[in-house]
This record gives sequence, structure tokens and C-alpha cells, in this order.
Amino acid sequence: MTDPDLWQKWSAARVRAAHQAPYLAAALLSLHPVMVTGTRGELRRFPADTGWRVYVEVEELARQSVREVAFWLVHQVTHLLREHARRYPGGVVELLPEEQQAWNLATDAEINDDLTADISDLTSDIPPETAAPTRPGLPPDTTTPARHDLPPDVTTPALLGLPDGWTAEQYWQALREAAHRHEQPEHDHPPHPPTAPGDCGSGCDGLPRAWNRDDLPPALSPTAARLTALDTARRIRERLNAQDDVPAGWRRWAGQVLEPTVSWRRHLSARVRHGLAQAAGRADYTYRRPSRRAAALPGVVLPSLHRPLPSVTVLIDTSGSITETMLAQALAEVTGVLRAMGIARRLLTVITCDARAYRPQTLTRISDLRLDGGGGTDLRAGFAAALSTRPPPDLIIAITDGRTPWPHRPPRTRVIVALLDPAGQAPEWAQTVHVEGAS
Repeated sequence: MTDPDLWQKWSAARVRAAHQAPYLAAALLSLHPVMVTGTRGELRRFPADTGWRVYVEVEELARQSVREVAFWLVHQVTHLLREHARRYPGGVVELLPEEQQAWNLATDAEINDDLTADISDLTSDIPPETAAPTRPGLPPDTTTPARHDLPPDVTTPALLGLPDGWTAEQYWQALREAAHRHEQPEHDHPPHPPTAPGDCGSGCDGLPRAWNRDDLPPALSPTAARLTALDTARRIRERLNAQDDVPAGWRRWAGQVLEPTVSWRRHLSARVRHGLAQAAGRADYTYRRPSRRAAALPGVVLPSLHRPLPSVTVLIDTSGSITETMLAQALAEVTGVLRAMGIARRLLTVITCDARAYRPQTLTRISDLRLDGGGGTDLRAGFAAALSTRPPPDLIIAITDGRTPWPHRPPRTRVIVALLDPAGQAPEWAQTVHVEGAS
């Protein structure tokens, strides 16, 4: 961005967006702008790709107001956080172009019924529209008044003649059924299928676009994106504890992210909790505080019993055979469980390991994690590094595909293995959880 005024405008829009939705601030700051020219208005929504690059057309940035740009930034980061590209039905069956556009409409409807709940401050300088048109092929909405505080290129459930609060999949199915009804023979002049007035990019459906810059490094890797989603969900929970102003869709999303229901996740959670309970049950004597029995023996200093909080080391296999999607899935579950158990950050150490162990990391935020490695696999080096600390950890959680040599002797520390590959092997002395669907 060479024009200082445009850069200032972009920065102001991002700050305004973060002010409007503080729980999205970290995600908004993770977006990386890529300047594009000559797209003839195709980028008026500032679309994003799955690498969290947002494409900014110079002419559009100059034309739109700060509040309009801020709206679209919130809109695009929501596509990414809710993983609409992964959920795209075209990943299972091939879709027609109009069905792809219907998915864009459906995801917009899922997003915008939340954004319209408290968007007036964000877009209040946008001139009101004189009418609220409906999309071709859909019945007009006669019960919900048009919203005049939104950019003109916005799809809402009311505009589609559908109720608020549905998921993108529900909206998409309803749009397909509506289009099918209009294709029946009794309609002399069936209307065209609904088309999206704008394109939200590959962040919406994962399909390539002409303006995509895949030669540039992504702003966020899949692992970092997953950790950003976890951090955002945590911020939403904290916001709910402070004040009740988070839209329902975001509450539902945060619950799904922080409280997964898939069986392997429950199994892993149970294993980790059990291991922590075993470690936390250990007691030792301490002279830091007097014993309650000291009054019975005047002049004698008696120690009291002390149950320290357990320390945990997460050992992450970062060899070349491990995908970032694998790591993101398992690491997200482990960190969620540890946070729920109240493990202090200073008691959680992460060691990445391929053929050698890398420097232990004590993280202020899980999004600060560095995944060093990418070579061969030998987790024995990682176990040696974890057990060399004094005192050694009470629990080691190894996240790996199991294609590695293991220590010949079981360590005294309790070990849980999150096995990412069903063909991998884990030692008999470890508690093993098979992470389904990670490979």
C-alpha cells in the first residue's frame, strides 16, 4: 500500500472493526492485505482467501467509507473463523456455478444476521437505501422491515425471505429447494437462480480466484488459523462473562469450538483429566506454612501437607510426515482441556521435535507457538528433553503419527499419546488415544 492516506484508511477501518467486535480483534489483526488493481469492481467486498490474505482493490478502498470497509473486514474474517471453505458442499459433489453462488448467499446469511444485531455504529454514515429488493426467484419478505444501516451489497436472511438464526447449510438447502420449485413445468417463465451480488473469495468456498496470490506466503498457516479460532472463542466466553452483548450465532460457534463433541475428543479429554487427577493427588510435606497439628506439640515445628499443581509437557511431532491440520486438531483439544482444568501457563511447556528436540516453549498465548522441525522422526529426543527438566513433568502428552522410535524403558512420568495416524504405533506403557479423521 503505497499511498499513505489509503494505508491510514485501511488501518482506521480495521481499528473500527475491532472496536465494534472486540472479541474478533486478534483475528482482524491477523488479516494480511494484498493490494490489487484493475479488477473492475470485483473486489468491492474485500474478499479473503484461506491463507487469511485479504485482497484490497485500490479503487474500492478509495471509494468506500471507513465504516463500509470495517463492515466487510468483520464479514470476511467471519467466513474464515467459521471455516466456510471447509464446509463448502462442493468439496463432496461437483456443483453448478449457480449452486456455488447460492453457497455464497447462504454463508452471507449465516454471518449477517449476527452482524446486523449491533452494526449501526459500524455503518451509520452509509446513506440509506430507498428499497430492500429481494433476490430473483425468492419470495419477497413482507414481515421484516428493511435495514437502512448496512452497505448496499449485503445479503441478510430477511432479504432471502428466510428466518434468522439458521446455519449456512440450512440456508443453502432452502435456496436449492426454492430454485427447484421455480424450475417446475407449471412456471411459464421461471426466474433465474439467485446470484450473489458480490464475491467473498476462496475464504468462502475454497475455490481459486483469478486475483489470488498463491505465490505469497499465507498470513496464517492452518495451525495458526485454528489457534486463532480457539483464542477468539475464548474471548467470546470472556465477553459473555462481562456483558451480554454477543450475538447468538457467535455464542453457538464459540460453544462448538471450545466444547467439541466428537468421540475421540471426549476420549482424549478424559485421558488428560485422569492423568492430571493422578498427578494432582500426590502430596508432599512443606515448611512454608505451619501444620494444623502444631498446637498439640508446642516448640516443635511440624510440616504441613502440600498438593502441588501438576506440570504438563506437550510433545509435538513436527516431522515431515505430519500435516498442520493434524497438529491443529489435536493441539486444540489438548490446550482446551488444560485450560478447562485451570493449568497455569507457567506449568505448561511445549516441545517440538522431529529427529531432534527444539527449545522448550512456555507460552503466554497458544497462538505464539513456533512449530520448528520438518525433518525425520525420533521422539526419543523429545522425551529426553522433557524428562531432563528438574523437576520432571507430571504428565507428558505426545501428539504424533506414531511413525517414530520410542524409548525402550517407560518413563516414571505418566504419558498420553494422541495418535494421528491409524497405521502408527504407540508403546504399550503409554495411554493411547486414536485421533479420528486427522490423517
